[in-house]
Amino acid sequence: MSVGKGKYITVDDIPIHIFTDKMCTQTPSKELQAYLSFMLKNHPDDLVYLWRKMQEYKNHGGQWPVSFKDWKVKLKEQLKKDGVK
Repeated sequence: MSVGKGKYITVDDIPIHIFTDKMCTQTPSKELQAYLSFMLKNHPDDLVYLWRKMQEYKNHGGQWPVSFKDWKVKLKEQLKKDGVK
């Protein structure tokens, strides 16, 4: 997910439906999986921007309310389950 090169230039450009579960940890996008894996390994706390954006949908049935810490754990587990290194 390259800044300025892909269709998701800012976090506001990322639609909630890019995630296929209510925890916002599963995505069929290999590009997004690779990006999330890289960020978890190298800059895990910087993913707070994405978590905050996804939390905007919790009052609309789009995402379950979850702490940032728990979301990162679930995301890491899901990426491992999906075979992302």
